[in-house]
Amino acid sequence: MKLYFLLYSNRKVSILITLILILIIGYGDIQTGTEMAFSLIYLLPIMLLSINYETKFVDILFCSTIAAASWSYSEYSSVPFTSLFFAVWNTGVRFITFFTIGTLIFKLKEKDKRIQITNKKLNELNLEKNKFIGIAAHDLANPIGAINSFSELLIESCAENKIDEVREGLDIIKTLSANTMGVLKNLLNVSVIESGKIDLKLRKGDYIQFVKNQITYNQIVAKNKNIIIRFESNLTSSLLIFDEHYLSEVTSNLLSNAIKYSYAGTEIVVKVSQTATALLTEIIDQGKGIPEKEQQQLFFYFQKSSTQPTQGESSTGLGLAIAKQIVILHQGSIGLKSTVGEGSNFYYSLPILS
Repeated sequence: MKLYFLLYSNRKVSILITLILILIIGYGDIQTGTEMAFSLIYLLPIMLLSINYETKFVDILFCSTIAAASWSYSEYSSVPFTSLFFAVWNTGVRFITFFTIGTLIFKLKEKDKRIQITNKKLNELNLEKNKFIGIAAHDLANPIGAINSFSELLIESCAENKIDEVREGLDIIKTLSANTMGVLKNLLNVSVIESGKIDLKLRKGDYIQFVKNQITYNQIVAKNKNIIIRFESNLTSSLLIFDEHYLSEVTSNLLSNAIKYSYAGTEIVVKVSQTATALLTEIIDQGKGIPEKEQQQLFFYFQKSSTQPTQGESSTGLGLAIAKQIVILHQGSIGLKSTVGEGSNFYYSLPILS
């Protein structure tokens, strides 16, 4: 069995072996003459060829023709045909027999191949699902457990009228619950996107004003680290067809990441420029930067960089993957340029649609 897979692992080699076997059977048929008819033994090489995963449909057609011709020739050598019609008829019938059986086996093999590919994908999805559940459970369990603990502490503090401890506990609960809601929001976004049920509500709007609004919303968070977000563009306005809700997920994620990985007191630049066919948006920070080997992997689910946020902020590893899918749905592209120690430039390009 191992020898079969070794010999038949290459398409050209398997065809050559099939032809050699057919010729050997034909030679044996000629030598034995009418005393021993090899008949359907010619089918064996065709069947072996048909179950080979590298075999093409045309290979079966070719080898079936050779097998039918070899069988007819060996028979004609022993007992000459009285009419050319019978020679052609017998060869045709044998060819149809070989080709039909070979094709049936070939189709069964192709079906089996598709089943194996599907099973492989299902196994990969199952592993991804288990990973998904494990990470989600971990990201949700910690803050929920902390909220529960602080709630008990608040109850005790209220009973003892410790107002300062109550206020501090409420601030922590607010932060933890916000982080938990962020995880749940990302998980729901992944579920909607991967199910293919996302429904973009595309409308024409002023993209420049949209970006300025996103900067305003995120500047509030940036102030906590004394970070300034500066807008740069030679465009005062630019009409673009986009889904404001989902695209805000993209800009908000890129800006929040820039804030997380930037040092306190630095600057983030949001730059919008226009080409003949697209608008390019760049979010440039002065943070730690990301190693080159990790950059493309960040756009897949649950992938995180070895670079850590400057003040220990949390990350689920979902945001960039979600952003990529949303940009693709807008027929755009997204990417990253980064140098360790010099910061990062996350950018996305959206086509100017009519």
